[in-house]
Amino acid sequence: MVLGEYLIDAEGCRQRMTGLLPLVTSFADRRLHLGYRCATLLAGGSLGTAGAGFRGHEFHYATVVHQGAADPLLSTTDAAGRDLGVCGLRRGSVFGSFIHLVDSCDGDRRPTELTPA
Repeated sequence: MVLGEYLIDAEGCRQRMTGLLPLVTSFADRRLHLGYRCATLLAGGSLGTAGAGFRGHEFHYATVVHQGAADPLLSTTDAAGRDLGVCGLRRGSVFGSFIHLVDSCDGDRRPTELTPA
């Protein structure tokens, strides 16, 4: 939300944000988004190569009211494997999503094993 252009607060007033991503979000039209997520990077970048998998969770009441031209960041499913479509935006080296990434996982969506250093 902070990376977007504006945030509409609970009273319906537009608050300017950083403007780094073409996104307007709103707390005026509240809707609960809650659950565990599996996410796959759609393009390579600082988070990894295209196709890299992650586990995470989503918990927020904001809604996206406008999304401009930018590359989608992640392909997502819920914990039961239901397709949730794309989530997040990427423009150059700036990226963001509502999903809080917790861990990486392999293609089978199992947590990856970490090797001790």
